[in-house]
Amino acid sequence: MRKWLLCLLVAVFALTVRAQEPYGELGARLEEYLAALAGEKPSVIAAECDYLISSSQDSLVRQYVALKIYDHYLQSKIMGDDAVAVHVAQKWFLSGEIPMHSETDYFNARLFTEFNKSSLIGLEAPVLSLFSPSGAPVRVPATEGYSVLYFYDTSCATCKVETARLKAFVAAGEYPVQVFAIYVGMGEEEWEAYRAAFPGVVHVWDPEIESDWQRLYGVLQTPRMFLVAPSGKIVGRGLDTPALRLLLEKELRAGSPVYGEPAVMQRYGQLFADYADTLKVSDVLEVADYLAARTRGEGDVEAFKQVAGDFLYFLSSRKEEVYRDAAPTFVERYITGLPEVWSSPEDKAQVVSLGEMLSELSSRTPVGSLVPDIRLHGTLRRRPCLFARGSRSGVFSLRDLKGEPGYLVFHTGGCSSCEETLQAVERVVSGNRRARVLLVDMDALMTDCPEEGAQLLDSFDLSGLPMVVELDRSGVVRRRYVKL
Repeated sequence: MRKWLLCLLVAVFALTVRAQEPYGELGARLEEYLAALAGEKPSVIAAECDYLISSSQDSLVRQYVALKIYDHYLQSKIMGDDAVAVHVAQKWFLSGEIPMHSETDYFNARLFTEFNKSSLIGLEAPVLSLFSPSGAPVRVPATEGYSVLYFYDTSCATCKVETARLKAFVAAGEYPVQVFAIYVGMGEEEWEAYRAAFPGVVHVWDPEIESDWQRLYGVLQTPRMFLVAPSGKIVGRGLDTPALRLLLEKELRAGSPVYGEPAVMQRYGQLFADYADTLKVSDVLEVADYLAARTRGEGDVEAFKQVAGDFLYFLSSRKEEVYRDAAPTFVERYITGLPEVWSSPEDKAQVVSLGEMLSELSSRTPVGSLVPDIRLHGTLRRRPCLFARGSRSGVFSLRDLKGEPGYLVFHTGGCSSCEETLQAVERVVSGNRRARVLLVDMDALMTDCPEEGAQLLDSFDLSGLPMVVELDRSGVVRRRYVKL
């Protein structure tokens, strides 16, 4: 790792003596170095970043490097990386060592730090004194066993989707955990109805925020989920239910193989990135076949299980069409098709169950099938003409799209990928007078028409949004997971 750092410091020195030149090359080297750090412990990453920042002698270069590092870990999707952003903010910016670009940036960094520093992974979970429906005090988290802290609001559409998944998780009873459903709202009637529909968890709230749960757990939006170990340490934050399940598997089966490590996922991503836009399903399966031949084919079953498990986790983490289309064949060929290999309870919990879930999701309205006859609320987009408006909201049948092509676009608010897809929709309809696009806002649908939302969840793989389905004029599915 130090070799990477030395190369980067050469770039920093060059920019120090040529400060008038742009920082493009330095930024590229810095991103490359930070990518190489992926998978390391936050404490290790923080130490490397401190060394890098302190080695930048020119004040402007040092500011650029510090801000670049801070923004990288602030935006990172890897669980635990936010601890690095907190560290950099406290040590370099909030201390006054390095100035930020503006007072607004400084205020935002201070707010981010204040609302995250107490609930980072590895820290002792803040103890909250909340209240049961009867007003009795309840200690959260529990003093024994694993605790799940689920902050939600009854008016939050995304929470409704997450609650449905968490209810199924609780009902299955596979894990020794205590789930605390923490209501952040103030509507007693709404809360009462929610409690009646969600048994098996501890329902608590603190409408006056006497426990300071917002700051201590950084709950600025919902849903927000944490996993606390029996030791009282936070082992997971910013979770959804699938991530909670995977993390519990890892926690409860320490010593068994660990799949889906960030560094491994990154290597697979880099491998397939070389294909660029030419990547096909056959290419993905060819790589899987090669890995199987070099492991199981040579008699090394344990090595095969590791690479096949990692490959499965990689496929499950990607939303692109080519990976989703490759997943069922991979699962049938190397997971469910080899029960003699995946025979232990750990195998079934960590690998087989995930493979079966991917196959089941893929079986919902597959390519070549007629789209379900569902009527739902949405917005129809087409190119405006003399006889038809370009946008019309109402109730539509999925089989009446009649576009050439026709697209179903399931999206949600607060999602950058969804925003990009909606912008692409405008290009599609403006460039093709025959195109028809039905936009379905899942947030609004789950709030206003939950029955329709439930039908869609049963009929399509909506585990990741946006989800785009292409239909022909007869309502037959041509493609899924389309990127417009």
